[in-house]
Amino acid sequence: MKKYILLLLSITAIGLSSCKKETILPLSNATILKYIAPGDWVLSADNRTLSVDIPVNEINKATFDNDEVAASISRLNNDLYDKMPFVDNGQSYSYTYEPGFITVYLQNSGNQNTPVRPVATARLKIVLITSSL
Repeated sequence: MKKYILLLLSITAIGLSSCKKETILPLSNATILKYIAPGDWVLSADNRTLSVDIPVNEINKATFDNDEVAASISRLNNDLYDKMPFVDNGQSYSYTYEPGFITVYLQNSGNQNTPVRPVATARLKIVLITSSL
């Protein structure tokens, strides 16, 4: 009789313990590739910064307010990306963004004046990282 009661209790316990089912929606991250030609870089008035404004329509107000924008650059348009910001050979690469645009900056680190203009087309990888609310 004890076996039947234990069996009945075990079945009841298994039946009553249910897993909570949650629906997890996938996040919709996006990767955007843009190209920067050597002639696209604009020298600032003080000759200390090269910059380029790149239109990115995917960076809308909602993305700007709620999500993350990450950028990496392949300076020789090859299979090697550098995550910005970074410094290489005394040259600093960084970026800022706003709705509709990302701006990439190239500056000399230290007390050097004019940065060296790139001679090759660079590939810019922009990743829009959707945040879960």
